Amino acid sequence: MQVLRLPLQAPTSVSLEPSKSKLHSGHVVVPEKRPLPRDLLSPSFQDLVDLALFRVFDAAFTLDTRPPRLFPTVETVFAQHFTYHDWLNHGDLETELGRMSFMLANLPERGLPTAFTPIICQVLQAPALMAGWKRAVPQLKERAQEQTLWIIRHMQKQRPAQAEGIRKASFITNPVDYETDDIASDLASQLWARALSEMTTRVCKDQASQDEAEAFLQIFSLLKDPLGGLENIPDRSVECFARMLSSVAAVAHQAPRAHASQADWPAAISQAAQEALFLGCPLLEGISHVHFTGHQQLPYAYVPLDKLPRSEFSIPTHVATIVEEMLVNESDGGCCIAPIAVSTYPTLPLEDAKRIPIIIDGNHRASATMVLRMIAYHPDILISGDYSAMLDEFCHARELGVKWKIDLADVLQVLRGSAFHKRLLQSKMSIVRQFLQVDTIPALVVREDNFHTVCQQRPPLADRPRLLLPIHQAIYNDEELGFAFPQAGQVHGRATGFKPMKLIQGGM
Repeated sequence: MQVLRLPLQAPTSVSLEPSKSKLHSGHVVVPEKRPLPRDLLSPSFQDLVDLALFRVFDAAFTLDTRPPRLFPTVETVFAQHFTYHDWLNHGDLETELGRMSFMLANLPERGLPTAFTPIICQVLQAPALMAGWKRAVPQLKERAQEQTLWIIRHMQKQRPAQAEGIRKASFITNPVDYETDDIASDLASQLWARALSEMTTRVCKDQASQDEAEAFLQIFSLLKDPLGGLENIPDRSVECFARMLSSVAAVAHQAPRAHASQADWPAAISQAAQEALFLGCPLLEGISHVHFTGHQQLPYAYVPLDKLPRSEFSIPTHVATIVEEMLVNESDGGCCIAPIAVSTYPTLPLEDAKRIPIIIDGNHRASATMVLRMIAYHPDILISGDYSAMLDEFCHARELGVKWKIDLADVLQVLRGSAFHKRLLQSKMSIVRQFLQVDTIPALVVREDNFHTVCQQRPPLADRPRLLLPIHQAIYNDEELGFAFPQAGQVHGRATGFKPMKLIQGGM
């Protein structure tokens, strides 16, 4: 097995607690500034692995210089930061060990379904957790499929018996959660503690097998996303997880005994699991740029626009404003855009084990880009009396779903009804024609299960917003089900800063 190289610096020992001793417990702890590398142009996959390993070593040894973090792995709801009280209760909330502790303790709706309870009890009764886990995986996958179908059935009950025509309102559906309870939440904490303890023992003894690495990743992914997690573990993730742990073990064993004893193995293992699942994302195979800003590492890739389904409708007037900004701010370098955020997630039915890219943030920018493409292909669509045939042709040629078609039609109505926007588009037609070459859109690559995604459709809880489940992304992005969030129905939050990216990689 190849051992990855230690990134940037050797381990040291520093206190993990933020230097905020005089702050009251409710004060928000903003991530401290840190030296950042220069942006990476056309980075290799190994560059991403080295940055991930930097974070794993930081979790294990607490380096003098903290590494840049993936978004949103230091953030909670609305991309806000944790409080000093959270840090005191859950440890280092720049690491996955702290975030997992926070989630298990504070976000019960993200806990295990009650339907999983008998299976998890059996797993916990096994003398060797990993062996018991392997036998339970098929049952858990079956329960996950059943729970997903249960959610879908209850969401379908919200629809009117007969919908007249294709109207936006007929797609808007409130999300439904699976049932969970305190017992299931307690079992989740027990499962995490046992898995982490056993994996720590195996790694310290240099006895962790590939099967055990895969089992731990499955447990980790299930706890982060109980319904979709077992279907969202690429093979590459297991390999990366094992290699990163081998690299940490090699350094720890070579270091003086006193230093090796200080290695925080649970933190290193948790961090390696988070990093490995992210590195398994197929979108990273086309990585174009890594931007560093604030405390964050933002990996950008160009994603085929036609392959992105819609889960949420846009606000047409907002899209028209973005169209205006794109055309007015165009320069010699061509049209640039703030990258949208995209993740991959399992499709339905879950047993198909397929994953698709989905829009996490940036529906308005995606709609603006798509409508400019449509106008580039059909300039008369701005003035023609009946433009439905051109809209149908454009959507059919790109296999765009009904939600895309409704969204584009609404934006067109705003543009056609605005003398200002029609004049602008016609005067900038030479720029609009460049969108004939646009078939991808720059995107920040993220993982949905790292977010504490806010649900804006349902009333908030007493002390925080109500959250969505990761599985809701599969449900709302499924074209056949025909569910949609209203405008701004979900909020993920946005990264600190961004780098404007050209719409055509290396051109326009």
